[in-house]
Amino acid sequence: EGDALDNLAISADAGVTWTRPSGHGLGGFRSAVAWLPGAPARLLAVGPAGSDWSDDDGRTWQPAGGDGYDAFSVAPAGTVGWASGAAGRIARVAIARP
Repeated sequence: EGDALDNLAISADAGVTWTRPSGHGLGGFRSAVAWLPGAPARLLAVGPAGSDWSDDDGRTWQPAGGDGYDAFSVAPAGTVGWASGAAGRIARVAIARP
């Protein structure tokens, strides 16, 4: 797991070109990223060593706290998400509307 440097790139043209944002990047390796409902620019990234969130379409990231997880998905209603991790851990994540 260790440090993950230069671990983030964003695209504004459906993946034709990619750039590295100049702001605060992810806090380490992240294995899943999901858009959070309610605001088009909110994202949550999870990985085995922790999680980060962004409210500016991934340009800057802040630590989200909590345990590390390998996967994350938002339920269709958009008010809750589910994370899964090592040793069968599962977490319910309440999603606040902006």
